[in-house]
Formats: sequence, structure tokens, C-alpha cells
Amino acid sequence: MDVRNLSKSFQNLSQKYGDIFSIFVGHKPVVVLNSFTLIKEAFARPEFVGRPGNFSGTFFQKGKTGITTTEGKHWKIQREFLATHLLSLTSGKGYKGFEEVILDEVSDLKMDLGKRKNEPVAVSYKINVAIMNILWNLSCGRKLHAQQQEFQTVVECIDKVTQFMSRAAIFSFMPILTKVLPESVTNIERGRYYRNRFHEISEKWIREHRQDYRGNRTGDLQDAYLEKVNQGEDTFTEQGLAAILRELFVIGSESESVMMRWAIRIISCNQEIQVRVQEELDTVVGKGVDVAWDQKLNLPYTMAVMKEIQRFADIAPTGLLHKTVCDTELAGYNLPANTLVMANFNAIHRSTQHWAEPDAFNPEHFLEEGKLINDKEGFLPYGTGPRVCPGAELADMQLFLMLSNILATFTLSLPEGDLGEMGTQFEAGTAVLRNPKPYRVIFRLRE
Repeated sequence: MDVRNLSKSFQNLSQKYGDIFSIFVGHKPVVVLNSFTLIKEAFARPEFVGRPGNFSGTFFQKGKTGITTTEGKHWKIQREFLATHLLSLTSGKGYKGFEEVILDEVSDLKMDLGKRKNEPVAVSYKINVAIMNILWNLSCGRKLHAQQQEFQTVVECIDKVTQFMSRAAIFSFMPILTKVLPESVTNIERGRYYRNRFHEISEKWIREHRQDYRGNRTGDLQDAYLEKVNQGEDTFTEQGLAAILRELFVIGSESESVMMRWAIRIISCNQEIQVRVQEELDTVVGKGVDVAWDQKLNLPYTMAVMKEIQRFADIAPTGLLHKTVCDTELAGYNLPANTLVMANFNAIHRSTQHWAEPDAFNPEHFLEEGKLINDKEGFLPYGTGPRVCPGAELADMQLFLMLSNILATFTLSLPEGDLGEMGTQFEAGTAVLRNPKPYRVIFRLRE
């Protein structure tokens, strides 16, 4: 199997063995699900909500804490808190305030891109700055300048921790490797150094918040969480808050950044689609006017493009591993307790059963007679069931506001010599999320 391109290997295996098979990683069997029906059925059931104590996650958090690696009562309570808080930022009374935060960052990003208009630009770091500051505001109620030492330290820690975690995934299945392989191969000491630095920073944020907090603020995630800590609510601790902050920054920022990099690449390679989006924005919103979140219902083509970007980019082709919490059965097979289960989302996002042109970028996949199809079968960008990403709506809002407002201001085009290939970067250290190959893009101010 090609471990850097698991989805391709699974595709070949499923043609031979069907929608459900198991592979051995070291001595551990992993059951792989390759169809929309099976994934939906399994992940909706409480028997499949367990999470294995994988090396990467528990190493990064110094144990099973937070939401991603936990299960049972702790996970349920903590996840419900986070999902409720994040949902309040995208709907109800609170969403306008948070929309303003995102639009402020988009405005800064556009100003930065405008300085380099008409010349090829690498967008990765610029996008990261905007996404990190949105998260900073969400969790700490403030933003930092990209030149500040703290900002640069956090960016470095996240980058190094993410690289280490994707390389270290194999240690979950073969822990002996951490003992027998030299440090030059495992990089555990280096990973530990950046992990510890990030732990210190997240704990410092909470100490600073504690000093300012008088119980009369209801601004950011820390305020909401500390209120629960002060009331002595079950499972709420300062250590739990620090763990959630680290997950938001490592998992949240990295996945949003990868998605935005794909979005910019895909749009710059599809000029006709770009023009159609701009025409819709000009007609519905007006030229030179900020696109708002509540206008999404009147922008079916723009929304279809966004959903097709998520399908086509397929940034988490296998998602995170699940685990059975008791003996159970699926598709006629017996699965004992603690069986590892993996969803091959790539199989459904590239299936001829669900998509007219699975290997092409085609927003019409999400349109029917000009209207947006909201619950499209075969589309699971954030997973499904109780373990679905708690920040899915927030991620949608961020992607929509960033992409639509960039396209309202700029036309994106390829530099000379770029043939518009949309390849994946299959390298060690990029195994968790599917990254686009590095590229440059030209931003031209629209007339």
C-alpha cells in the first residue's frame, strides 16, 4: 500500500474486495468502509463513536484530553459545549459580531494582496495569518500582528507539531518503533519540544484570561468555558480548556488553511467558473460591496462552487479513525469491541454513483434547475454522525466570506508557464490532510 496516498490504494482494494474490507497495520486490523450507505449507517450508531488512543493525538495533548481523542461522558459534555458555542457564532444573535471579525481579517488580507497585484504570489502564509487571527479572536477575544513574537511562535509550533503528528501516525500501530528507531528518524525529541512550547503558550492564555475575568464578560470561548469551571460543572477544568484551545489551533487552523489554498488554486484554474461567480456577486450583492453570510441563500452558484471545492479538494480523504466501544455487527460481519474503523470518504467523493463527473471540477453537481442542493447524497466533507466536525458551520462561514469577498475584489489568474494542473502534494508530513502542490497566483484588481 502507498501510505502517502491511502485513498488510491483503497480504491484499488475496493474494486477487488468490495465496500468493506480490513487491512493490517502492524498487528492491528483496521476495517475500511468504502460506501456512503455503510459510512452513514456505521457512524450514526453509538457503538462506533469510540476513539482509539492514537499516538499522535495523545502525544500532542500529553494524554487523552480535549475532544478529538476522548470518548464516553467527558467527550459528550465537552463536545456539546464546543459545538453549541461555535454554532452561536454562525447563527442567532451573535453571528453578526463574529462575521465582522472575519470580514476585518478579509479586509486586511485583500489589502496585503493588493500591494502585490499583477505579480505571482504564494498565498499560504497570508491565508494563515487571517485564519489564525480569526481563531485568536474566537478563543481569546483579541488579534495579534503577524510580526509579533507570540504570533510567529504559535505559527511555528503548529507547523512543526502538525508535521510531526502526520509522520508519527504509524507509531499508534507499532509503538515499538519509538524505541528501536533513532531520534534522527522519529524526531520525537523535536516534536516534544514544540509540543511543550505550545502547551506553555495555551496555559499562559488562560492565566491572562483569569486575571482579566470578572464573570461579567461573555465574549469569547474562554469566558464561556471559565464560567463553567467556576461553577464547578462536571468535566470542566482549566486543563480541559487548554486542550480544546490547542485542538482549535492545530486542527482548525490547519484544515481551514488547506481548504483555502485548494479554493484559490481551483478558482484560478477555472476562469469560466470564476467569471460566473463574479457575475452573480455583482448582480445580487453589488460591485464593491462586502458579501455577507446572510446573502448565501441568494447566491446559489457561489455556494455550489464552494461545496464543489470541498468535494473536489477532499482534504481529509480518510478522516480520523473510529473505534467500536462494544461487540457489534456491520454488513453481516462481526466486529469485536475496540475494532478500529476508517471511512474512505474519497471513495464517495469520487464515485460515479453520486457524481456525473467525479474527477472533474463541476459546480453543477450541486445545482438542480439553478437551485442549490443542500443535502446531496455522497457529500460528507465534515464526516457524519455524533463525531461530525463540531465547527462545520463555522468553517463553511469562513470559507464563504473569505472566498466570495476575494473574488468580488480580484480576478485570479495563473502565472506564465503554469499549466493549471491540480496535483496533490504526496510527501512525508502531509499524510493527515491532503495538501495542494505549492503554487503561485496573480491577483488583479477588478475594474
